[in-house]
Amino acid sequence: MQAVTRKSDKSDTVEDQKASIIPKVTVSVLPIGSSMDMHALRKDMSPLEDSFRKRKIDESLLRDFVKTDKEWRESIVKLNESRSQKNKLSIAINAKRGDSELLEQARALDKSMIDLEKCTKELDEKRELLLLALPNIIDPLQPLDVVKPIIVVGRPRVEASRVADFEEQYPGVEFTQVRTAKTQYDIIKEYGLVNEERGAEFSGARFYYKLNELSLLDLALSLHSMKILQQSGFNPITPPYLVKREVEAKATTLDAFEEMLYKVEGEDLYLIPTAEHPIAAFNSGKVIPEAELPLRYCGFSTAFRKEAGAHGKDTKGIYRNHHFNKVEQYIIAAPNQIEDELNRVINNQAALLLSLNIPVRAIYLPTWDMDKKAILHVDVEGWFPGQNRFGELGSHATVGSWQASRMNVKYLPKGQQTPALVHTLYGTMVPVERTLACMLENNLGEDGIIHIPKVLADMIGIDEIKPRK
Repeated sequence: MQAVTRKSDKSDTVEDQKASIIPKVTVSVLPIGSSMDMHALRKDMSPLEDSFRKRKIDESLLRDFVKTDKEWRESIVKLNESRSQKNKLSIAINAKRGDSELLEQARALDKSMIDLEKCTKELDEKRELLLLALPNIIDPLQPLDVVKPIIVVGRPRVEASRVADFEEQYPGVEFTQVRTAKTQYDIIKEYGLVNEERGAEFSGARFYYKLNELSLLDLALSLHSMKILQQSGFNPITPPYLVKREVEAKATTLDAFEEMLYKVEGEDLYLIPTAEHPIAAFNSGKVIPEAELPLRYCGFSTAFRKEAGAHGKDTKGIYRNHHFNKVEQYIIAAPNQIEDELNRVINNQAALLLSLNIPVRAIYLPTWDMDKKAILHVDVEGWFPGQNRFGELGSHATVGSWQASRMNVKYLPKGQQTPALVHTLYGTMVPVERTLACMLENNLGEDGIIHIPKVLADMIGIDEIKPRK
């Protein structure tokens, strides 16, 4: 792992810092755009078979899809043959009026066609459900079984009693030793920034009230992130917080419904888990001129997640909760633009975190831990001195044509008559509460005062937070 020590200068702007923070991430040129390219996969299913193995997903889903797709296509052939036969019978009946044998054949054919049409429809519906559950193909550069660090930027503050653990876990990374460090879940209580008890009383576990400076910092960090991106050529967008099932089904894999989404009882509406999903739907059905690509969106929203698969994992404090604010980056591009845009969104977030005095680490996730729709997946982590570890603050992934094929978003390449599917990618800019948790730990001085980074202090008119009795 490459380690970089960088002096944090509060006067640096994100634009100053972001040019070359994270080494370039390479995106492979793949033979197909995504696992939604059924025409190509019917000829060679190996890219999808490889994806299932690398993600450690039960391949029975793939076998069921292949079987159903084959039966559906065979049923369509039979149905078309029956229709052709019916047309021939109709001509023969008209030529030989009153021929009882032909009329009986026509009645029998009509009955069989009704059954065949029903069977074809059922197979098509099953096939569509299975198709929506398929994960994407995987870039061969994604590591198989272990996290692959790319770089550490900044100098983590390490508590004296934990130096040995740090050096074992992050060999070769330079650090600054400090006398003591506190966790975000201790800080928010001691400094009067959150009331978890009242949140739990009125809403349930992992809900809370943000108080005092934290409430202001939440708004400031959200606006600061949106302004940075808007000034960098991104289009600000605030999407609806409720979307129809169809949107979620096309934006993500179906297993997310059980583990992530809150549904409005009695209505075809779901609370969004990220701004990415409604933004992905925004250009559905459009053909975008190539000259307008890439289209860059920065979306602010509150995100709502059941986190059903995260029981007991990082649930203390404000790191992992059922709702949080987030600014998301979403890119629509031509395939040859994706690599540059992926590096853009990664560096945008890294620069923002550094401006908040947060050391960062970029990693490739192992294939079994990737987002199922991702082709190449990179996480950006922030250093949590109170917990002596890096923790996830952002996910950045190429999706290929996976979402575009489901949303029917195309572009018209120059000099061509036929539209082609766009490629998309997403990248977190800031998960607000989680980033603030990390910022609090990194900006707590030896004097017991939290020194608010200048970029946010200027916005809220407060530059420090002291303990509350």
